[in-house]
Amino acid sequence: GPDHPEARRADGGRDALLMAKVTVDGRTVEVPDSTNVLEACRAAGVDVPHFCYHPRLSVVGQCRMCMVEIEGVPKIQASCTVPVRDGMVVLASSEKALAARNATMEFLLINHPLDCPICDQAGECKLQDYSYAYGSGDSRMVEPKRRYRYEDLGAKIVIDKNRCIHCTRCVRFTREVSGTHELTVANRGSELEVTTYAGLSMDSNPLAGNVVDLCPVGALTSRDFRFNKRVWYLKPIPTISRHSASASPIRADVDANRVWRFRPRPLG
Repeated sequence: GPDHPEARRADGGRDALLMAKVTVDGRTVEVPDSTNVLEACRAAGVDVPHFCYHPRLSVVGQCRMCMVEIEGVPKIQASCTVPVRDGMVVLASSEKALAARNATMEFLLINHPLDCPICDQAGECKLQDYSYAYGSGDSRMVEPKRRYRYEDLGAKIVIDKNRCIHCTRCVRFTREVSGTHELTVANRGSELEVTTYAGLSMDSNPLAGNVVDLCPVGALTSRDFRFNKRVWYLKPIPTISRHSASASPIRADVDANRVWRFRPRPLG
C-alpha cells in the first residue's frame, strides 16, 4: 500500500510516493509501485475475480482464479502475486485469461455440493457470482462428490467443509490477525481440509465472527444467524459497535424493523 516504507523516497527534502503507470485492458492508471496487479486492475475499473486474496491478509495465490495475461510474460499469472512495474501492460479479459478462470471454476465445482437453496451464503456468494460470470453452465463430473465428516467449532461458528474451496482466508486470519491459531490445513490432494488444531474450539476467540465474513462461500456460518433470513431481504445500515470503546465500524443488516446480524465494515 502507499504507506509501505519501500513505496516512499526522499525527493527535494520531501517524501514522495513511487508511482507506476499500468495499462489494464487499454486503460492506463497510476498506482503506487508496491501495488499488486490485482489491485491495479481494480483501480482501472476491471474486476478480476478472486477467492483467496484479501488486502489485509498475506498473499498465497492458491485459488488460481485471478489469472491475467501480462505483456512480455509467456505464461498467465496469478495477479495477486505479481507486483506492478512502470509501463506494465495487463490483459485481464483476454481469451487465455477467461479460459483459465473457466477451468478453475470447473475444478472448484467438482466437489462443491448443490445446496444453494439451503445455504446461508446464497445471494452474496462469490462462487455463485463467478460461476455465473465465468463458468460453463454444465459439469463433466459424473463421479460421486467427496464428503467430509462433521466437525464442531463451538457455539459461535458452524463449519460445513463440503462447501469449502480451501482459500485459507480463515486459517490466515486466525494466524495473522487474532493470533489464536484454531484453524489449520490438514492432509493433501483430494483429502485436504480446513480443520481445527487438536480439537480447539473458536469460542474463546473474540474475533471469531470475522471468519464468517471472510469466507467467500458458505463453509463458515454464524450459529446465531444460521437459517434465519435470506440475505437479499436485508438492508445494510452503516453503524458502530457498542461492545467496545473503540467504536469499531460495523454494518447492521436490517429487515422489518429488526436487526438480523452484524458484519464488520472497512474504514473509509
